[in-house]
Amino acid sequence: MGKLFVKLWVFILLTSATSFFIQQQIFEWTSKEADTSYRNDRIRRTFMFVEEALRPYPQQEWPSRFDALAQRMGSAARLITIDTLQTSGELDGGTIEKLRAHEFHLQPLAKDVGLVMYRAVLESQYVAALQVPAPPQPKIFGIITPFAMTWIVESSLYALAILLWLSLFWRDLRRLAGAAERIGEGAFSTNLELPKGSALAPLADSINRMTARIGSLMRSHRDLNNAVSHELKTPLSRLRFALSLIADATTPAERDQLLKKMHGNIDELDALVQEMLLYSKLDQDSSEIAPQHLPLESWLPDAVEDEIEAAEARDVHVPVTTTMNILDAPCEPRYMARAVRNLVRNALRFARERVVVCVSHEAGHFAIHVDDDGPGIAVVDRARLFVPFARIDESRSRDSGGSGLGLAIVQRIAQWHGGHASITDSPLGGARISIVWSGVPHAESVQRVIEPLQPLKPQ
Repeated sequence: MGKLFVKLWVFILLTSATSFFIQQQIFEWTSKEADTSYRNDRIRRTFMFVEEALRPYPQQEWPSRFDALAQRMGSAARLITIDTLQTSGELDGGTIEKLRAHEFHLQPLAKDVGLVMYRAVLESQYVAALQVPAPPQPKIFGIITPFAMTWIVESSLYALAILLWLSLFWRDLRRLAGAAERIGEGAFSTNLELPKGSALAPLADSINRMTARIGSLMRSHRDLNNAVSHELKTPLSRLRFALSLIADATTPAERDQLLKKMHGNIDELDALVQEMLLYSKLDQDSSEIAPQHLPLESWLPDAVEDEIEAAEARDVHVPVTTTMNILDAPCEPRYMARAVRNLVRNALRFARERVVVCVSHEAGHFAIHVDDDGPGIAVVDRARLFVPFARIDESRSRDSGGSGLGLAIVQRIAQWHGGHASITDSPLGGARISIVWSGVPHAESVQRVIEPLQPLKPQ
């Protein structure tokens, strides 16, 4: 802080010195003008006094009378003739002519100690020369002029103000540096608090937000790594177990059954890897998220039908109805279709007889709702389902399938669209999972109902 203070103080000092120099020049100029006017008036009065004192006497008595008068005035004064001044060379020819014209003349003395006033007395050949000493300049402590003292005092006050401000700034800067060191050591729970009036408060707020974001990402990556290792163990263990059994298989049917199970485990591993790559991509970069107005029919029915076909392959036959009260919505269709597929897949997994997909626009927000008539989700478990690999007990367990990343991906896609995903109670009696984001509709509201894409089949 010392070097910073010295630099700032020297800068202020130079600025103050320049300011005082300009002020002093202006003051001296204005004072000189006022002093000249005042001095000229005093000169006239002084010479009027001398003339009135000599007027009653004949000119031959003037020198003796003037000497006596000079003693009474207490100043150096002479009464000499114009010819004597011209002969002695004390004054130049131009000045002599001014005196003959009965004008007064001021002659400064050397070393700025005063001046001599010359003027002819009563239009005679006599000239009165009165020496006026320069007014004494007051000195503080006998060595410092008032201007210099004022400059020193003001500069010192500047220094104290800078020192006070800089000490507070330096305190906050040291707090900032300490917080940065702790963050660098991995303490992402660090929260830097500075007074609201501090110049570094906005920077501290930015660092707190950055730290919270980094901490969240680190925790997410740590949890993801832990969960991935756990999720990979199950299909790998089944593969290893199937490999050990296939060597002991005695019939082709047994081998085919084990191979089928192994292929299923490989498919599960592949799906898990693909989900992990997509989640990691969404967790880091949103450059591919470029919302655009497109007709919903260009992507929504296909996304729903893909999941219906996948469900039929697993012998799941539940009708899905799609309702839209708008023609289009601002979104990135590729990613939003992926989110809808994940929601429909989740709903088909737990629905009993019906799934409904509804797209709407209300109060400046777009919403995609996916309802099922399944067992529903307890309120305490709803937020946790958006955490990667999170599952809840009973009906929504590992046995019902899924990688555990589906709803986490939905939440990321919603966030990159400037919205969020949430779970509420469904009008059908089960769970409603919604994606809500802001936007302005591109076309007039309409009502469009797509008939069930698959009939209800007995299970």
